[in-house]
Amino acid sequence: MDANELLKRYADGETKFVEAQLRGVNLFGADLIGVNLNKANLSHAMLVFTYLSRSILDKANLMYTNLSGANLNQARLVNANLQNADLHGASLQGADLQIADLTLADMLDANLMNADLRGANLSGANLTGVCMRGANLREEKRGYPPANLRGTNLQKADLRGADLTGADLSKVNLSGANLSEATLRGVNLSGANLSEAILYNASLSDINLSGANLSGANLINSRLERSNLIDSNLIDINLSGALMADAKLTRAKMNRANLSFARLSRADLSRAILCEANLTETDLVDAYLAKTDLRCANLNKANLFKAEMSSANFMGANLREAVMPDGTVQY
Repeated sequence: MDANELLKRYADGETKFVEAQLRGVNLFGADLIGVNLNKANLSHAMLVFTYLSRSILDKANLMYTNLSGANLNQARLVNANLQNADLHGASLQGADLQIADLTLADMLDANLMNADLRGANLSGANLTGVCMRGANLREEKRGYPPANLRGTNLQKADLRGADLTGADLSKVNLSGANLSEATLRGVNLSGANLSEAILYNASLSDINLSGANLSGANLINSRLERSNLIDSNLIDINLSGALMADAKLTRAKMNRANLSFARLSRADLSRAILCEANLTETDLVDAYLAKTDLRCANLNKANLFKAEMSSANFMGANLREAVMPDGTVQY
């Protein structure tokens, strides 16, 4: 089937083209709203600025297809093959992309607001500037494996309120991304770049951030209980008011970090570097601070009751009104 035949039949009221062979077809700017291309072969096709809103493309072959600027709002692309597809600037608001393969796809500045990406494979995709606000990428035990975003570029992406529970985001680039109020429980972000990222009020419990770069990131009022931040870069991070009970911060670099009013009870900060950090009124009850570097840190009114501080370096630190491990108050 060629482009002319498809467009003529569509204009005559036909919408169902299941398993159509349309490899390499040129449908630039065509109006195909609501078309059914289930299991169709559209690999290498030209679909730039094509209107495909509410279309059905389940299990369709869209490998190397050019969909830049296309309108796919509320489209169904369940289990579709979009490997190496060009989706630059495409709109996929509310689209269903469950278990879709988007490996190495170019999604620069694409709109995926409220899209369903459960079980999708986005490994190696370019998601720079993408809007994924309210997108659903959560892992579910029945039928949906974790979304795979391993090695993707999400620089300056909008992920506000997105649900990424259980997703694999290892070595992903999220520098400058906005993840405010996002849910990332149990996510693997080991080795990821989150420098200057905004994670205000985000849910990060049980997350793996080992070796990650969070320098200059904003995590005010975030939840990081039982999080793994071993060997991470937290220089100049803002963790004011964060909940970090039982967090693992061994060898973390936290120079000039703002941890004021944070809750770090039972946290492991052994060998961490907290030079010039702000720990004003921080809860460090039962924290492990063995060989921690706290030179010139501000611990004014911090609670260090029952903390283990053997060989910790407090040279030049401000401990005024701090509660010491034995319960005494420093004056």
